[in-house]
Amino acid sequence: MTGPAGSGRNGRDDPGALVLSGGGTTMVATDALLAQAARLALLHADATDWRARLERIRTLEDKPAPMWSAGEPGLMVFAARQSIDAIETRSGELAESLVAAAEAYGQAERTAEMLARFAGAWVGHTLGRLAPLILAAAIPAATAGTVAWLLAGLLPHDGRHDDERGDERGGERGGERGGEHGDEHGDEHGDEHDGEHGGEHGDERRDERGALRPDPRLLTNPAVVALVRLLVSSVDDAAAGALGLPFPVSAALGDEGAALLGVTTSAAGTLAVARSIGMLRETPVTVARVGRPRPAAPPAGFADLAARIPAVSRGGPQVRIERYGGAEDAAWLVYIGGTAEWSPVSAGEPWDMTSNITAVAEQGAGSYRAVVQAMREAGIRPTDAVIPVGHSQGGLVAAQLAAAGEFHTVAVATFGAPVAQVPVPPGLPTVAVEHAEDLVPAFGGSAGDAPARLTVRRELYADAAVPASPLPAHGLVNYRETARLVDASPAPALVDLRSLLAATVGTAPGVATRWRGSRSGAIASK
Repeated sequence: MTGPAGSGRNGRDDPGALVLSGGGTTMVATDALLAQAARLALLHADATDWRARLERIRTLEDKPAPMWSAGEPGLMVFAARQSIDAIETRSGELAESLVAAAEAYGQAERTAEMLARFAGAWVGHTLGRLAPLILAAAIPAATAGTVAWLLAGLLPHDGRHDDERGDERGGERGGERGGEHGDEHGDEHGDEHDGEHGGEHGDERRDERGALRPDPRLLTNPAVVALVRLLVSSVDDAAAGALGLPFPVSAALGDEGAALLGVTTSAAGTLAVARSIGMLRETPVTVARVGRPRPAAPPAGFADLAARIPAVSRGGPQVRIERYGGAEDAAWLVYIGGTAEWSPVSAGEPWDMTSNITAVAEQGAGSYRAVVQAMREAGIRPTDAVIPVGHSQGGLVAAQLAAAGEFHTVAVATFGAPVAQVPVPPGLPTVAVEHAEDLVPAFGGSAGDAPARLTVRRELYADAAVPASPLPAHGLVNYRETARLVDASPAPALVDLRSLLAATVGTAPGVATRWRGSRSGAIASK
């Protein structure tokens, strides 16, 4: 993404700059540009205040201007007034120009995205019209199968990223050292350690079974990510074309119109086909608390939020819940981890491919139901303030918790999650942190309400070699580093979100519990 000012692929010389869009505006700009506009606006307000003060001082002058001599106070006040007027005018013009440039760039980018969505929808619809009617069901299934194959080929044989396995081992070592310190920092150190070694051994083009795996450098490309987002958004148009719907009707019902068709209906079609052959079947879920409650320090910002998201691991806790405040003013943070199992056949793990597709289809994913059960058992009441936070599938569940309205959600934070088409409640502060090279958010399609949510993007490998480890841009370790940049950003929207977080949890220590969800043997959806 190119910013409206500066140089480089992110709008400034720093290739790792944060690029902000949405959040209730049409602006798209780097955090530095937005911060500069805010500083100029503050300078303009200060100059206006000083001009008013100088005007009051001038009313105290007992000599008219023609009688002023050198060194006369009235002359000095007049000169100061002239300088302040110039500062007020120039700072206001510069602030307005920066904001106007960001808004114009944002409008141009959204227009280009809209045109690309329409073009993709037309191509998909045309291909659907040319295909036999049976492709209405086969296209969603083939798309899901391709996505599953790509992810399965990119991931190690045991279904976890190298850096996420490090997350688990680091968390275990940190837990053995005890307390909150180990729970947070042990995760991070283990994550970084194994992430490095995962890159060293990632040059193999074949896995341990001898099968060729896709080159992650090809998939870790912003252009490929944008193409995948467009293709995912066009699946419903292909199905509509195969069913014989005219393109104007398909467009009016799809993402470009009323949004009655889209990624959700495509996922539902995938489930219908897959469940007919015994795959992607939902089951009942149960939850249980893991270990004893632990003390928790209030998070200082987004880096703490990302650090406390549970690491991906089979058999480990997938949810962490923190409580702050008293009985009458309790506030809660709910951290939700990402996918742990990639098999299309449901087993004991609710954070699996079944929940991925079911969540996108909005049909009550096992992971979603497990989180809701854990929240209830933890004691969260419908009126308590809640901030859900999640990575990958966990971010999708976090956004859906806010959309469902069962709990009093006051903000949402997601990292690398396919949340583009989850409807954001009006006025709810929502931030989606994404990497330009991360494929996973693209599987959520294109957002129809892009201005409603604040999206923070960062390009990791614009001027750096892409690691050979699987999906490196999606790893939690990289999102933790981006979260640190979010905390350091002076952009007003991010400052406001950090202030909201601090006001919600307060300064007193809280209590953290961890929860493990499991699938039972009975099949709930056939």
